[in-house]
Amino acid sequence: MFAIPMLILGMIGSLLIIIVILQKRSFRQNTSLTYLLAGAIITGIHLPTIYIQMILVYGFNVSLMNANEAACKEHTYLRYVTTVAAISFPCWAAFDQYVATSRYVTIRNRWSSLRVVRLVIVCSVIFWILIYIPIIFHTGIINHVCVFLPGAYTKFNTYAFTPFVYGIGPAGVIAYCTLGTVRNLHCSDVQQTHAKLAKQVRAMLMPQLMILAISGIPFGFQNMYLDLTSGFHKSASQIAIEAFVGQVILIFYHFNYVFTFYIYVYKSSEFRKVLKNKLFYWIPQRPMDSVQHWTNNTTRPVKVCVTYLH
Repeated sequence: MFAIPMLILGMIGSLLIIIVILQKRSFRQNTSLTYLLAGAIITGIHLPTIYIQMILVYGFNVSLMNANEAACKEHTYLRYVTTVAAISFPCWAAFDQYVATSRYVTIRNRWSSLRVVRLVIVCSVIFWILIYIPIIFHTGIINHVCVFLPGAYTKFNTYAFTPFVYGIGPAGVIAYCTLGTVRNLHCSDVQQTHAKLAKQVRAMLMPQLMILAISGIPFGFQNMYLDLTSGFHKSASQIAIEAFVGQVILIFYHFNYVFTFYIYVYKSSEFRKVLKNKLFYWIPQRPMDSVQHWTNNTTRPVKVCVTYLH
């Protein structure tokens, strides 16, 4: 069952992203990394919200959300809010890269302020909390399964809002901002402070944005396909294939939450350096008793430090 290892990898990764970014002053003052820090915090909330329920349902055949109306509404609401909030911050980071490389000083100064970035983060979270409140009133239990209740809002969410929020919107923002950043870098003579760090942040961000853009399209349109074909007669093999493809789409989409940390480690030497220093700090060093070092029939004590791995 993939849920347990993905939960463990994702939670460890989210925690280490938070620790590493908060550890270094230049990281804390970088606006793009501030967005990614917010994304890691929301991901740390999102992963247990989703995967613990999946582990209980598919691993132990225990599901509170399919038996309790309040638990059903709470789980669905938190799932949508944390999912969309988490993927919105890489998009904001892409926008931040775009404006940070702009040739116009007023645009750079307006959007590259930490105060503005923190305000955007807070407003984004509040926006998604408010925008998904209708879910609480349009979900319930049908045939012992927590689902959206039939109605106009469910149709709107399936055919318009979810495809846009998960697929078209992020892909459009990422494409526009990435192409704009590349164009600005080629055309602009802007000298950025911490240029090395800025380059590494772009290297960290690009694979994450590519996975988000590519995985979001099938994930956003999957429910539309299922609803359109729900009235069709399907053979057992077709049902099995659709279930398999659905699981593949789900796993691929959740790469956005699980493997972000490992992308950062691979792409950024600065990130690796801070992580390495932090890990060595956590591993205690103890002096070993003096040992005799024999050289030319003489002896002298030598102190040896040995690292103990726990």
